[in-house]
Amino acid sequence: MTVFVGIDIAKYTHYACITDHHGQVITQPFPFENTMIGFNLLASHLSNYAYDDVIIGFESTGHYHENLAHFLTQHSFSYELINPLLSKRFRGLNIRDVKNDKVDALTIASFLSINRNQPIQETFFINELAFLSKERDNLIKQRSREYIRLTAYLDRVFPELKPRIGLSTLKTKGFRNLLKKACTAKEIRETRIDVLYNTLNFKRKSFSKPFVQEIKDLAKSSVGYHSSALSQVIKGIIHQIEFLSQQVDTIETEIISNNIVKESRLHQIPGMGPIQIAYILSAIENISRFDHPSKILAFAGLDPKTKESGQFKAKRTRMSKRGNHLLRYALTWAANNVRNNSKVMNQYYLRKRDEGKGHYNALGHCSKKLVNYIFFILSNPDKDFILQ
Repeated sequence: MTVFVGIDIAKYTHYACITDHHGQVITQPFPFENTMIGFNLLASHLSNYAYDDVIIGFESTGHYHENLAHFLTQHSFSYELINPLLSKRFRGLNIRDVKNDKVDALTIASFLSINRNQPIQETFFINELAFLSKERDNLIKQRSREYIRLTAYLDRVFPELKPRIGLSTLKTKGFRNLLKKACTAKEIRETRIDVLYNTLNFKRKSFSKPFVQEIKDLAKSSVGYHSSALSQVIKGIIHQIEFLSQQVDTIETEIISNNIVKESRLHQIPGMGPIQIAYILSAIENISRFDHPSKILAFAGLDPKTKESGQFKAKRTRMSKRGNHLLRYALTWAANNVRNNSKVMNQYYLRKRDEGKGHYNALGHCSKKLVNYIFFILSNPDKDFILQ
């Protein structure tokens, strides 16, 4: 007899409920702790059933389900990760507006029994690439926020600097080194020109003496005000940016040296870099989870929204953006690189631009084509792929 085990995941205490294929409750919802003792309690409730007869399901809720998933895999149980959006809609079918841990466990078990025709059973594995990719993305975002803070403070103490040199130059090691020593207009104009020149060119001769003199002249006529407190804050931000950059470099080195990335057949696609491959593979995990490229596209949130009502059907819609944001970012980023390294992809991109589509809209179409390539390569490991 097949039984369905719905588990409501929480940080400290989970709830489980066991039902049969008719939806009748076999075991009333019961709590178990997020500890080995609690997991063993769950296993004892399942010990009366054969492994193949037990279908376990719980929502994908951040990282809280991972320890339980690992335990179940170690004990030969498979499980199904349920999209919280689907379970929420299923719960909404109930006339009574009741929501608590016990009810949620029963709802998940009922959802499993109704949707058991196409189960997606999974086993837990430590997705090293996912951890590295997410951490890199997090560090990049933190660093971007620090650059925004840096710009806001420079607008007070030396507002003429960034408009003159641009953000890309401001991010160079030379200017970071300068701002660690002199960051306000007053500090720069009181620093000798030779010191400014050597500070900017401490790694290599990237900035000419006339350019450095221009920066000093800007400082002399600056409307920015001097503040010792802001000077210290800016220098602290620079140190934080450099620390984050070192962390990003460390993570990227780890990603590039990962065997899965090094041996990936996605390198056959011109322009695909190791970081993009890591993002894509960590999100897809296993290509067998998807039976068509369109499923990957939807998983990334790159599929178009559908707007139809009666005789009305929208001719133009935006992408849904409801999927995995890292995969969506990686595919768009990779599509741009591929079109810069592939004649075929670039011609497709230019054709979309000629149709009046914007840059990112055209890249969205290139991303769809790229997903087709990725699906073919990962689904056919014995076949060669050549893109001109």
